[in-house]
Amino acid sequence: MPVIFCQKCGMKNQIGEEICVKCGTKLMILAYAHRLNSSLPILDEHFLERISALEYSIGRLDDRLNEIYDLVQQLSTDSFYDHTMIESIAEALKRLQIVGKQDLERDWHKRVTQRLLESEEREKFEASKKSFLNAFRGKDKSRFSKLIEESSQHFIKKNYGRGLKVLERALSADPQNCEVGIFLSKIYYEFENFANAGKYLKRVLKNNPHHFEANLLTGLLARRRGDFAAARQFLGNAADICQTSLAAHLFLGSVLVSLGQDAEALGHFSRALNLKPSPQMYLMVGSIYSRQGQLRHAIKHMKKAIELDPACHEAFFRLGLAFLEQNWTKKAKECIRTAAHLNPKEARYQDALALLVHDRPRQASFANLKWEPALNEESLEFLVKDELRLNFRPDKSAAQVSSKDVEGK
Repeated sequence: MPVIFCQKCGMKNQIGEEICVKCGTKLMILAYAHRLNSSLPILDEHFLERISALEYSIGRLDDRLNEIYDLVQQLSTDSFYDHTMIESIAEALKRLQIVGKQDLERDWHKRVTQRLLESEEREKFEASKKSFLNAFRGKDKSRFSKLIEESSQHFIKKNYGRGLKVLERALSADPQNCEVGIFLSKIYYEFENFANAGKYLKRVLKNNPHHFEANLLTGLLARRRGDFAAARQFLGNAADICQTSLAAHLFLGSVLVSLGQDAEALGHFSRALNLKPSPQMYLMVGSIYSRQGQLRHAIKHMKKAIELDPACHEAFFRLGLAFLEQNWTKKAKECIRTAAHLNPKEARYQDALALLVHDRPRQASFANLKWEPALNEESLEFLVKDELRLNFRPDKSAAQVSSKDVEGK
């Protein structure tokens, strides 16, 4: 006898029933009873029940989406009324000659941005707190937790000096906690207190020699003080530990260039290009190829740099020099003229163009006009901050004050 199975509770209901007698769910699917002499189970009714349940879920999802749409519409309307109110207040203040509309909107946007940054920083500290507690290996976790919470409150209020002192006490209570150690190192690095940053990096590497962030920052500190041998070692470790680290490959490549090891540097710059292509990187790689006499590869990379940044005057100049070495004087003149047009203040471009115009393209003369392009240090620092999740100082004035406090500890 045919029956209707409830798609929610599985109860059998008689034909003609619209509502399940057990749970009250609206019935959707007709199924037949199993044949007792069947050697294999009949699964059709189970598939149909699954389809019915899916249809029911989709229906509920549609209702939820409609509710979300209504909520978004309501928020949009509220935002419209709020903005209208702000405009009315601004007009009233303007009539009273107290403040203009633009000033009010500017201050309002500034405050909203500040609140968003504070919220982001608070979330960052909350994530750090969890990592500190998860890495705890000491004896008194209760005291350690209180110190972490206390330091967090100081950091959120931008009392960086006090926050660091409390966090150092927490590290003393759990000396093998690499998460606290690397956090202290990153904060000191950001405040440019490199002596303290190096001190805590040594502690982290002693407990965990394969710590990626510790190797990267130690390599950066060595590079900063001109110790390229140590920089190569630690940055090489960082690149091996995290092969997708753009910062590790870029900084290691720049160190290898300083050591005169162009071939090895080229490999790391090429990996960086694969991770994130940029005009500056194409220019750097193209210059190395040019220095090695591989003009075809040099020309290819200079063209790529120009393709990504048509205003890259140095790429045009380098491309012109590569063309000149191929004895393609006309193409060389066009490229160098473009470079001089893009940056008229660069004397090298003007001098090279004068030599070409007067038909004196001697290699010795052009060799004196070359200089090796360097990576933009400012952009690299931003890359480090992004990769290591630094930038705990959205308020520049507060950062300067706090930096002094840290130095005076």
